[in-house]
Amino acid sequence: MSTDEGPAGARAPSGSTERRRDVPVEVERRSGVDRRTIPDRRAGAYDLDADTVEFLRAVGEFKSRTGKSFPSFSEMLQILRGLGWSKGPRP
Repeated sequence: MSTDEGPAGARAPSGSTERRRDVPVEVERRSGVDRRTIPDRRAGAYDLDADTVEFLRAVGEFKSRTGKSFPSFSEMLQILRGLGWSKGPRP
């Protein structure tokens, strides 16, 4: 057996930091798109309707008032009710 190849888990000769063989890659995993060139959603790259903005502000106010990062479902329901939402009659 040569030092170039070995069983899985065998260590390369000391001082070797490069691959010995050039193995072709079947699928290129990188898309070539730089994440920094994609528009940032937080930077206002898309429009929100007034109701959505109002809800997001109410959630933000709740978080800052309570110190909680993740409101529970019942707390989200309280936020919605505070905005005037109510469950309508079932059809």
